Amino acid sequence: MSAIVQFEVKPDNDALDAKYDAIFEKHVAVRKKLLTMKQLAEMYSMERDALEEAFFRDPRIKLFERRRGKGKRYWIAEKVIPIMDEIIEYEWQ
Repeated sequence: MSAIVQFEVKPDNDALDAKYDAIFEKHVAVRKKLLTMKQLAEMYSMERDALEEAFFRDPRIKLFERRRGKGKRYWIAEKVIPIMDEIIEYEWQ
């Protein structure tokens, strides 16, 4: 005679939510064409003044800065993110 075992599987919804949120943010961030200073500050967990000092004065970053008239500044996401990562990785102590 065989016994039937029943059990209930409950997924860890918090872990699943965090995993899918991370995947979503990764793909959304990659698709953004332009980033504002506020978005970059959130991405790098830095204050705006610190971003200005550490990155936006760098000629490699200035090359990809865009502005319409005298308005808000934007940076081309796919270009500046790798440069900013490189600065953090190899030029900071």
